[in-house]
Amino acid sequence: MTVNRFDQASRYAAKRDAVGFLSWLLRESAEELRFRAWLDTRTLPFPGETDRICDTVAWLGDADPAIEWAVPVEFCLQPIPDLFGRLLIYLGQLWLEKRPTDAGGERFCVAAVTVNLTGRGRTSKDMRLRQTGARTMLQVVECNLCDESAASVLDAIASGSVSRCLLPWIALMQGGGEAVTIERWKELALGEPDSRLRADFGGLALVFAEAAGRRVQWKEALKEWNMIESQQVLEWMQMGEARGEARGEARGEARGKAEGEARALLRVLAKRFPPGALGEIAKTIEATQDLQKLEAWLDAAIVAESLEAFRQKMQA
Repeated sequence: MTVNRFDQASRYAAKRDAVGFLSWLLRESAEELRFRAWLDTRTLPFPGETDRICDTVAWLGDADPAIEWAVPVEFCLQPIPDLFGRLLIYLGQLWLEKRPTDAGGERFCVAAVTVNLTGRGRTSKDMRLRQTGARTMLQVVECNLCDESAASVLDAIASGSVSRCLLPWIALMQGGGEAVTIERWKELALGEPDSRLRADFGGLALVFAEAAGRRVQWKEALKEWNMIESQQVLEWMQMGEARGEARGEARGEARGKAEGEARALLRVLAKRFPPGALGEIAKTIEATQDLQKLEAWLDAAIVAESLEAFRQKMQA
């Protein structure tokens, strides 16, 4: 199974301070939120991903009226087009199978929250059949982190109105790659007295910075950050570095093959036609990295009756 480290890191970060994170996400005070626990949902695989459970299902209490809620928080690297349908299935399973007590009768009310690490989602839908009254509706709380202001959230953390647990997510927000943002982030993160939490903040920020395409800026800024105490987060970071190296190696190998094919093509053309006549053709070949195209051109060069015929094959 492929490990989605962004999903795992998101759930890990949310659980480090559930009340602080959910209070910000739902714009409710801790007193009103009444977070009770994360529900055990190991019997409920998430639709479309039978090897994964949504283990961030918050049990929330509403005092007025007295109702218990089960609220899955689903993290998406980028918006998922069919998430509406998958959440409908999941909320139905949740409503059927989970109860606030073992005594029976009472059921949870259910609702959903989605957090898009990148991009903007439109998960909520309201379907009505003309004027018949038939209707299917799902209204989720949808947080697009790209629309959140990093500066505003840092101000709120500094004032104490929101929890430091939001620090890992700053790299995904508006302005999250700016030098002034990262320096302010470092000042606030260093104010955390728990060394394990400080390590988590740094490691998670690097994981999320990669998702936002800002890894270079954050890696340079945090090169001396102590992350030794955050072994799980270090593993996710190393996965990202390994994939980056693999992609680099693959690109290097493909580039090498393309260059070799280009040299072979130019040799064939030089033997068949006057080298001085190649001109722009040679420049085009040298600038091309598409191996499949170069292979096709080499086949054409071998049989072309004239340089003009070969030029036409290249432009076809």
